[in-house]
Amino acid sequence: MRFDPSKAWPHPVLRPPRYGDDYPQAEFEVEIEITRSPGNTAVEVSAEFQLSDPDLLRLVDEGLSQYVLLVTASRTHFRELIGSGSVHIQKSYPAGALAGRVEFAPFLVCTKDLHGFCAEGWHTDYHGRTFDIAAGSVLAEDEPKNYWVDTADEAPLGSIFGHKPISYVPDGCWAYEFAEDRIWIVMSSADSRRFMAARERANNKPEGQYLMNGIYLPALTAVLNEVDGNVDDFQDYRWFAFLEVWPESHWPGFALRQTDVL
Repeated sequence: MRFDPSKAWPHPVLRPPRYGDDYPQAEFEVEIEITRSPGNTAVEVSAEFQLSDPDLLRLVDEGLSQYVLLVTASRTHFRELIGSGSVHIQKSYPAGALAGRVEFAPFLVCTKDLHGFCAEGWHTDYHGRTFDIAAGSVLAEDEPKNYWVDTADEAPLGSIFGHKPISYVPDGCWAYEFAEDRIWIVMSSADSRRFMAARERANNKPEGQYLMNGIYLPALTAVLNEVDGNVDDFQDYRWFAFLEVWPESHWPGFALRQTDVL
């Protein structure tokens, strides 16, 4: 089961409003909290489901459907389907089971065949209709939640940055680009060569810190300003964890060392 915004179901399915209106007055949502052990990738996963449609709730109460969380970690080739009749799912994973980007996909799934099922909360297009729904079919789904499971947020903050030349950037200017795992600071090829040469000459010297701050600190400030107004757009990026856990009191005196930046 994977979330497909354009999927057409053979029966009404409760989905987020922007993807369908089979249940125009109902909601199905999940809140997921991930707690990682310091220094390793052992995690505790806590999921809290919210379902408001009375007929779907009745199916859960009667044991005809379950809340389901599909956990997928491609880096470790891990995949697990957790089902529960309770709105709360708690699961612990040892170090190494989950790593990198981990997807948590929430569903409500029927556990037994449903014959002639109908719900009062369906869209008016379905009034008077009934459906036979096979066991294992999806009755409701929420958008998947993605989390990064690694120890990157314990590394030096400057490691979220990388540097590369880009042809469209004019000499004397710089820009930044967001990637999934880091923020790229980009500059012209000529400036890039000068920057790398200056960085090499300043290696292990006090002026090296000034050089790094002169490039990376303005970039960090720009990134913070953009992320602050668009948290939902960036919270799935690996480097977002740095900005989330770094104490605000550290920003005014923050200094990047040369060894911090790749």
